[in-house]
Amino acid sequence: MKFNNVDNPKRKKIFRRRFFIFCFLAFPVINFLIFYVYVNFDAFFMAFQRPVTGQGFGATVWSMENFKTIFRLLSFSEDGILWQAFLNTVLFFLAGMLVGLPLSILMSYFIYKKIQGYKLFRFVTYLPNIITSSALVILFKNAVGPGGPIDAIITQAGGEYIDPLTVNETAIWMIIFYSVSFGFGTNLIVLNGAMSGINKEMLEAAEIDGCNWFKELIYIIIPSVWPTISTIVVLATAGFLGATGPILAFTKGTNGTMTLAFYIYQLVSGAGTGQQDVYLASAVGVIMTVISFPLALLVRKLVYGKEEA
Repeated sequence: MKFNNVDNPKRKKIFRRRFFIFCFLAFPVINFLIFYVYVNFDAFFMAFQRPVTGQGFGATVWSMENFKTIFRLLSFSEDGILWQAFLNTVLFFLAGMLVGLPLSILMSYFIYKKIQGYKLFRFVTYLPNIITSSALVILFKNAVGPGGPIDAIITQAGGEYIDPLTVNETAIWMIIFYSVSFGFGTNLIVLNGAMSGINKEMLEAAEIDGCNWFKELIYIIIPSVWPTISTIVVLATAGFLGATGPILAFTKGTNGTMTLAFYIYQLVSGAGTGQQDVYLASAVGVIMTVISFPLALLVRKLVYGKEEA
């Protein structure tokens, strides 16, 4: 009996601890099962269905019509809006990888070395992540739009100013420029954190050996933070078909600025068209996953190299 009296409080303590852990994890697990597992499985099956009119709400039939529509929209004709969206998405991805990431590394190095003025520079580069994106878009549109400072300068010089956001040839490039210019914050934080862990003695030894800033960056800094850079590249590649900018705030997909991510949003919400088609949106999402998943695995293998062995 004495043994049981000692054992019961221990069992109660273990039970309470496990019950607390269960309650703590229950909500995120349920949230994951409903809004990730269920939603993705449902979206996969919806890609192979089409709604049937006249048979009640939610009536569907199994069909490959969604994929036929996608291949038609991928054509080079006027209906080939998906092809344009794909090209614009690739442009956003390449701008982020070939321009945004190298500049982020360079600016992170500038801040890491605490060169004169680095505090002001850090504040200015982080500021866009603090200000609401809609406010930034309004400021940018006013700056480059009619009545803005650029318009005033060109008009004073006797020229005629045309809003680049209203011209098909320049609209997408203006949004890419905006996205790259105001998208450094997250990478700067991650890369600065990685650089702060570099051994100072190694840098001091390199400086004694006459290593200049460029060699230090190329041969010491970048290899030291390569695992972080690799993670950024792999994550960006995994979601490269979702690469986009504030299309809704700037042009609502007009003037040749459609991207795959905004096209799916337009299909789901009906924004700009008034017509919703979640079944076609699901099919587009399935194709994007089929393309991006093996590509992400390939890039992961390439950037990690021998570390994966």
